Amino acid sequence: MEQPLLPVDIDAFLARRVLGQPDLLRRISVSLYKHIHGLPAPNVLLIGNSGTGKTTLMRAVTDFYDAHQELARFRVMVIINANTLAAEIEGEDRTTRLFRKLEAQAKVLFGSALSAKELTDYLENATVCVDEVDKISGRVSGKPNVEGITTQYALLTLLEGEKFLYRAKVVEDGRETEAELALDTGRLLFVCGGAFEELYDHVYACLVNRRDDRRLKEVSEVERKADGSVSVRTVTKFTLRSYLRLADLFAYGMMPQFISRFGSIAMLDDLGREELLQIFLNAPNSPLRLCMDYFRHMGIALRLTKEAAMAVAEAAAKNSRIGARALREIFNGLIAPHEFDPYHSPLLQQTDVGPALVLDVQTVTEYLTRMD
Repeated sequence: MEQPLLPVDIDAFLARRVLGQPDLLRRISVSLYKHIHGLPAPNVLLIGNSGTGKTTLMRAVTDFYDAHQELARFRVMVIINANTLAAEIEGEDRTTRLFRKLEAQAKVLFGSALSAKELTDYLENATVCVDEVDKISGRVSGKPNVEGITTQYALLTLLEGEKFLYRAKVVEDGRETEAELALDTGRLLFVCGGAFEELYDHVYACLVNRRDDRRLKEVSEVERKADGSVSVRTVTKFTLRSYLRLADLFAYGMMPQFISRFGSIAMLDDLGREELLQIFLNAPNSPLRLCMDYFRHMGIALRLTKEAAMAVAEAAAKNSRIGARALREIFNGLIAPHEFDPYHSPLLQQTDVGPALVLDVQTVTEYLTRMD
């Protein structure tokens, strides 16, 4: 008999697709375990800079459902941008719009000839991922944002687990008909994420201007120099994780009722050099992998020295506000001059197994110097 999936198994699956963020993956794994076992599952709010893995995580959850046949009834899942949900469409409320997307996904996955009972089951066990949820803040540039407030209220109805009457096309006795489905929205799982960029500035200003009782803490760092000597210095570090309070989210423009419906608020860490290096070398959609495929079509191998790859990752790590996206910006800029006519590139070398474009650390360093 096959052993049931445990949170540690879900975590192991997700960790192969989302590098870093161990705290986040544990929280999401517990929520997914509860969701697939019919237990009250805490909705998850993700807060992190662009490029730290929020969208990657959402896609990894889709892969998780798809990889396990026994979880087929949970595969209905949409990733929707909050701006799309906030847009006002005449004659269609936001909740109905969301269920329209879920219904369409259910029929793509399981066919259009679904009975009312089947469609209800798929919709009630769906996962809803709302990206850029910070864009539905109730306040923009200090002014009320009516669309944001309205969208938060629409989502709140679902987050609170209320019954929702939804009219859909179903098949009964071989005939297509319309039916009103009484959906229990309390069984939906919500994963919402956003950069909340102004939140960083708000919390930092509260600390340095002493607007409340929070104070920046000093920590000691040990520095080992090239000559073998060691020095200790005191530095002041700011991370949002260390100082964030719920009141800061309210000040940002998120309604207390809305935030309180998330059982787990997960802070995503900025990706460091090592995590970025692993993404650069191993992620299926990394700019390096995509570029290797491009040159392979031309019969050319693309090679990077270890030092060159490290230099790209180190440069990306300095752009903490865009995280893994910095890898794409840096590498695409670096390789662009060689993509049009690689056979006349100064980086082209003839090897025993054919032509190869070889990027070394000097090439990367020279490019980065020009960009500074």
